[in-house]
Amino acid sequence: MQAIRVHPAPPSATPYSPTNPAPTTALHNDKIPIPTPTAPNQLIIQIKATTIIRDMLTWPETYHQPYTIPGHDFSGIVASVSPGSTTTLKPGTAVFGMASTDRGSTWASYALVTTDEVAPKPAGLGWGEAAALPLSAQTAYEALFVHAGLPLPGLGGRAKAEIQHHQEQDYQQARQLEQRVLVTGAAGGVGIFLVQLAACAGMHVVAASGSVARNGEFLTELGADEVVEYADLEGQEGRFDVVVDSVGGEVLERCWGLVKEGGALITVDSASFDFVEAHAKRGLRRDGIKALFFIVEGRGEVLRALSELTARGELRSFVAASFGMDRVQEAYDYANGRFDGRGKVVLTV
Repeated sequence: MQAIRVHPAPPSATPYSPTNPAPTTALHNDKIPIPTPTAPNQLIIQIKATTIIRDMLTWPETYHQPYTIPGHDFSGIVASVSPGSTTTLKPGTAVFGMASTDRGSTWASYALVTTDEVAPKPAGLGWGEAAALPLSAQTAYEALFVHAGLPLPGLGGRAKAEIQHHQEQDYQQARQLEQRVLVTGAAGGVGIFLVQLAACAGMHVVAASGSVARNGEFLTELGADEVVEYADLEGQEGRFDVVVDSVGGEVLERCWGLVKEGGALITVDSASFDFVEAHAKRGLRRDGIKALFFIVEGRGEVLRALSELTARGELRSFVAASFGMDRVQEAYDYANGRFDGRGKVVLTV
């Protein structure tokens, strides 16, 4: 099979690492054997599409072993199921999912995954759109419904749409009970799913973006009740039950003041992994607020929930650009630059 692997640095050079990341020229399209299942509940997936995540060549996981195959998101077809598996998935089933964050290996023609890392692909999505969904959407799902503790979206459609069918007086009372969620970096890869999922759950969603002119209409279509620029957050101290940040830096610092007492402040910005401790040392941290950074775990039941929301038309996935495997170096550079498209950069196999 074909696989994109990160080749080691030349013997005379400093070994590649998160602090000395491999250049894109270290990405090679190699021919290697198809992986073999070694335990029950493992699947071989014929990969149709995968994604490129910004800064993947700076991740520690990339250097845990030589010749790593990067990649986590995928869509494809079940090629084989290991003996003794209890899954109902059969060879030929179209699926999507996310390989474990400590394993990866989806930048290839075939990948070995576990049955809890896949779900049937939503029928209405193409391969690229399906591959663009798992990592970012599961991150958003876990931020809102696991770590922030918001109620899950109802099975009957958007909770907010149901509220709007009540009489006006009941509607106004219901609005007062709505929890307010602020999403920073709302037009970004994770932000677009945070907005959609919070709206699905009936939250009052405020989407913060660098430009309302560029992103306002788009974010409103995704379900945002308000779209603001960061300067507009001045004077909104203590307004939000939940703030989910995907920007970090000064924006994250300001978020402490925007959260209500007893609320939650969560960031998914990888550069802010130690923000709670760092901000406490600087006197920014507030007591009485649940604050954390997390790394997505991912699981089959969440993928199935996302698939259902997508099938109902309540969750949309976006592909910013698509590249073939033979253009992986170009694709990685594109994903790490500034581009106008919305959504993920996809690698087709």
